[in-house]
Amino acid sequence: MQTSKLKLFISYSHVDNLNEPYIDNFYNYISPFEKNGLIEIWYDKKISPGDDFQNIIDSNLETSDIICQFISKDFLISNSCISEKNKAIELKNKKNVKILPIILSTCLWKEDNEISKLLALPTDGKPVTDFEDQTKAWDNVSTRLKEIINIENYIRNVKVKDNFKDFLNNAEMLTKAHRNKEEVYLNDIYIHTELEEFDRLKDYCDTINSKDILDVLLKEEKITISGEGQSGKTTLCKKIYCELRKLNYVPVYISFKSSTFLGEKLTGKTSNIIFKLLKKQYINIELEKINQNRIVPIIDDFHYTNNKEKHLKEFLKYRLCTIVIDDIFSLNINDVALTSSFKSYRIKELKPSLRNELIKKWNRLTDKNGKTDYFDIDRNTDLINTTLGKNLGKGIMPAYPFFILSTIMTYETYMVPLDQEITSQGYCYQAFITFYLRNRDVKNDEIDIYINYLTEFASYIFESKKDYLDKNEFSKFRTEYSDKYNLPINEKELLENLTDIITKSSFNSYSFTYPYLFYFFVAKSISENPELAKEKKTISKILKNLHVNENAYIAIFLTHHSRNNEIFKEIEDISSSLFNRYKPAKLTKDETSFIDEQAHNIINAILPHNNATPEKNRTQKLSFEDELEQSNEEYQEFTKEGEDEIANDLSKDLRRAIKTVEVIGCIIRNRSGSIEKMKLHNLFLEGMNVHLRILSSFCELIREEDNQKYTIEIISERLNKLDENLPPHHKKSEEEKRKIANKIFWNLDFFIIYGIIDKIIQSLGCDKIIEISNNVCDEINNPASFLIKHGITIRYNKELQINELSKKIDDKDFSEVARKITNFMIVEYCSLNPINYRDRQKIKTKLKIPDNKIKRNISKIKKYNG
Repeated sequence: MQTSKLKLFISYSHVDNLNEPYIDNFYNYISPFEKNGLIEIWYDKKISPGDDFQNIIDSNLETSDIICQFISKDFLISNSCISEKNKAIELKNKKNVKILPIILSTCLWKEDNEISKLLALPTDGKPVTDFEDQTKAWDNVSTRLKEIINIENYIRNVKVKDNFKDFLNNAEMLTKAHRNKEEVYLNDIYIHTELEEFDRLKDYCDTINSKDILDVLLKEEKITISGEGQSGKTTLCKKIYCELRKLNYVPVYISFKSSTFLGEKLTGKTSNIIFKLLKKQYINIELEKINQNRIVPIIDDFHYTNNKEKHLKEFLKYRLCTIVIDDIFSLNINDVALTSSFKSYRIKELKPSLRNELIKKWNRLTDKNGKTDYFDIDRNTDLINTTLGKNLGKGIMPAYPFFILSTIMTYETYMVPLDQEITSQGYCYQAFITFYLRNRDVKNDEIDIYINYLTEFASYIFESKKDYLDKNEFSKFRTEYSDKYNLPINEKELLENLTDIITKSSFNSYSFTYPYLFYFFVAKSISENPELAKEKKTISKILKNLHVNENAYIAIFLTHHSRNNEIFKEIEDISSSLFNRYKPAKLTKDETSFIDEQAHNIINAILPHNNATPEKNRTQKLSFEDELEQSNEEYQEFTKEGEDEIANDLSKDLRRAIKTVEVIGCIIRNRSGSIEKMKLHNLFLEGMNVHLRILSSFCELIREEDNQKYTIEIISERLNKLDENLPPHHKKSEEEKRKIANKIFWNLDFFIIYGIIDKIIQSLGCDKIIEISNNVCDEINNPASFLIKHGITIRYNKELQINELSKKIDDKDFSEVARKITNFMIVEYCSLNPINYRDRQKIKTKLKIPDNKIKRNISKIKKYNG
């Protein structure tokens, strides 16, 4: 709450110092207000000689609460006065600053569009110089000024009730969820998200940061904010409320999710609802002292009310208003003119950089002083990406703060008793489902009824070979369910309690709100009937077509719900059949001699510059990941998922192989403590060999001289096209372009090889299976397995075994390609993690990786991602 004195800024023209006596008189007349501690007066006579006067003026203007503008003909033509006037108008719109135009002398002030809109003083804008007794003019001005000061101070000192303050900063289910902090508050974990902006026709036009939403509200005056369930709508309402209060507005928060809020029934006149809730949210508030333009309704869950049009007409009477809905088209009312007043925004999912910011906030949250722990940040990032489903495609769970923090919390603590048949990631999803049901006050002994209903609903949709049921199909499902199962709960009540899980579309079709719910219950349905021939056939079909995202997700959930070892055996058999006409690559000298001969053309890894901190490098990497994820989502918007998007057999086989290994990786990570070591060993080995066979097929392709010549020729032609646009003195000779094309070719080949090794590490690696991966790689004992072993150790254990690396790269069978890959893995680690001087020297000396002597940015390496 603000408690400092109001700051009054005086703006006037300095031409020939004619106005200064009037300003002095005004200052003297209102000085008692300053002596009584009501205000602090500032004008440019307080600037000391030698000070940077313009910066001081700007700074005091920016922090003012009341601006008195002394209007004269000189003021209206002064550039500095006009600049101050424009800044004052901006502050009025942005920070609720009060502007008082005081007409000093006769002038054409009514011709100024901004000034003429304001209430001028003295009364009716009579110039001070027209008063025979100017003390009457100042008395008139000071009387109005005191009224404003009293109102501003009253509103400033209106206090929010303690119980409502608790609501505003309540982190709900996360309050007691952190292992290192006794209580978590909303401010502890809040980050600014992004919002999609829509024009008045509801067409997307831009993206803004949520930190700018208050400026938007003050400019547009009427806004709607939409978002899915758990997207953070209420949190944003709370932040807008707090920021408006800082600007001396009186926000009132209303939630229409139920028929009552803060113990008040949300019935009757809208104005009465607002006044009742103002009294519930503020201590002894005197509403008659507050102008209606200061009251800002913030209406949450407006889509739940049945009287939208009636309420909307009343809300529009307030200058500022924010309405929160589930969809930008939810304001479905007859009077379109009412909705046209609103500018619309929708909450976006968090992109990688914002997910990282949220994870860092959570990790650094402690009652004790802590430091950045990149190990925990990276581990939680991998956990979140896996849980969201980002490793397999667009994802199955929305990347909203609630889901991200709840996932971390679920892995760190236990919200519900752990079902031994559900693995770690499956338990996380089950925890979300349980949370939904408990949030709707479903009793513990009824949860099984709801779970069974959802399982059957998912099975029915899956059998229909669609991702929804139309109205008739849903009706048929309900009838068949009632015939088959006892339903001791009123079905209407059951469906109302499932509104966060089952969605009814505008076309009266029914589906799961989020894909992860559908896949979870489909897999549960299949796994509960493993002995049926039909289900065995279904499982086999799913596992043989993992290139289709739906099958990949269902397969992962199948291993959560079932301990059927036949599933693992079939996955192993499928893996061994992929690219099986090739042997796994070893990256020995004999195998890669044709690339090693071109090692001089391949870029060398260089240690990052001393000034390039891990935080800075991570920021650059996250920026690249933001762009990559956005482009992938845009691509998926215009293509069909699965078999239809695959152009040829090679592409299909490649996608199938990549997805299969990703599924294996998910199984290994999620069942690392509940699958026998030998099965983990075999799954890891088969998954690794799939990619190594792909690598062999690639090496065979680029080993052919005809393929080399053909590709280099294509690159040369492209260089010729680029060369046409260059000035003569920058053009290259044919020989120079040929050399450049050759370098590009071999660097592309190298980074594809590097990318495949890195893909194995990302897909199969995990801190929980280091022992397994070490054993598998040690048994194979070749350069490729060595790279995979240490890549996993470096990435997931943050452990750089310099002596072992140094010894191995000098081995007679260790290829130059493998050596360069080793160096790049080490450099990437060093760029993203703090390395002290002594360890840096060891890397330079033992691994012979050169230092970066000049400050430069190494181009981002585009990872092999299929």
